[in-house]
Amino acid sequence: MKTDQINDLILKNISFSYYEKNNKKIILDNFNCKIKKGKFTSIIGPSGTGKSSLLKLIAGLIEPEKGEIKFENQTLNKVINQITLIQQNPSLMPWLNVYDNITLANSNNKKTNYKNIDELIKDIGLGEFSSYFPHKLSGGLLQRVAIARALLFYPSLLLLDEPFAALDNLSREIISTELVSIIKKKSLTVLMVTHSIEEAALLSDEVLVTGTAPLRVIDKFNPPKSFNNQTWQNLGLRKSLQDKSFNVYLKLIRDTSYSVLQKEK
Repeated sequence: MKTDQINDLILKNISFSYYEKNNKKIILDNFNCKIKKGKFTSIIGPSGTGKSSLLKLIAGLIEPEKGEIKFENQTLNKVINQITLIQQNPSLMPWLNVYDNITLANSNNKKTNYKNIDELIKDIGLGEFSSYFPHKLSGGLLQRVAIARALLFYPSLLLLDEPFAALDNLSREIISTELVSIIKKKSLTVLMVTHSIEEAALLSDEVLVTGTAPLRVIDKFNPPKSFNNQTWQNLGLRKSLQDKSFNVYLKLIRDTSYSVLQKEK
């Protein structure tokens, strides 16, 4: 195996089940997948099929029944700073302002890659809101705080579980593209679960379409080049939708996703 492939996120023969009373629900059954290091990968699939559980397994929040998860040639079996999970609910402390909510993650004064917190707050677009409390912030700003908190230690692997689902379409597009810009500069590996096909197509280097539980990858899609070789993130969704190749790409993902849903019924 090549060195760069060894550093990928590798899930090998992963099995995991939930138990409710006397019922066993199989979420993953000998699941295998490889996520390329330094790439932004999105997962699209039916609700309730184990996508969020997959992220929690990678993050070390729950343990697989069997199998191995490796990243950067390291076996993942516990929560580590290099892997951060951002969920739909920002889960901020209401009695702390923006600055303190972000620095709460660094209560033990661990070394970060930022010279100071102000630099991070400015990068994420929160410069004028550092003294604000959560109840004064919009949904988009709340999510920026959660993202800033996650990026404080510049994790090598960023896991996103529907992080923009609660936002209006405009805020969702602005924040998501800004996040990708930061991610690209830092060469982070990202795995995002989303139900938005447009969002996945716009942001991702690869889109995985999954089926019903037990979770499995049905197909993989890589974006075409735009007519002027700009990234789709730089073009934005509205301009991307004017590109024929992007629309063809969207249709491929959408048709595959709908096919999965039809088979589920």
